[in-house]
Amino acid sequence: MSVTTLRLFFLLAAALLGGCGMLAGRPHPVSHHVLEVAPAVAEVATVPRRGVLLLRDTETPGVFQSVRLVYSRAPGVLSYYQYARWSDMPARSLNAHLRQRLNAAGPFESVVPLGAGVQAEYQLNTRLRDFLHDAAHSPGMARVTLEAELVHRPDARLIARQVFTAEAPAASFDAAGAAAALGQASGRLLDDLTLWLARVRPPDAR
Repeated sequence: MSVTTLRLFFLLAAALLGGCGMLAGRPHPVSHHVLEVAPAVAEVATVPRRGVLLLRDTETPGVFQSVRLVYSRAPGVLSYYQYARWSDMPARSLNAHLRQRLNAAGPFESVVPLGAGVQAEYQLNTRLRDFLHDAAHSPGMARVTLEAELVHRPDARLIARQVFTAEAPAASFDAAGAAAALGQASGRLLDDLTLWLARVRPPDAR
């Protein structure tokens, strides 16, 4: 075999290997999931209060400030799904669904975001503690935990505080199953929170 032939052979081999490397290096498609919250199970049977509720943006710890889906396979250890994202941060999406739910079935005349320039008698503060796929055992379980406190604004009095936790089984052991289950768990949690607000008595009714 001539030197020229050997050179051509090695050039061809290098080109083929380079092509394989480019194919292997193609970016993996990333899926984006919208938080689809389950609808209310039942309407809250209550007389609407006289008052407007200001809804503060939901606070959240660092790991849940990302748009990446979170899972856990061991207690105290949180990880991100590599190729899955939320369309928006969970705390912001959950807060928007909460405002819609309370305006539709809540015990207040209206619910508006804090900072909207509206005078209100009440304020609801929330903090997202958990929003994850517990993947310790297949197919896993979605868990959502939210702390809520209702404040009477005229005298800055704390009326009530409650921690809500809701779970829902995942249909599949992956990000898609986790996203769907987190939507189901979020709906159950919002049902519980709405019912709680309907039962809490304002200061002037005591």
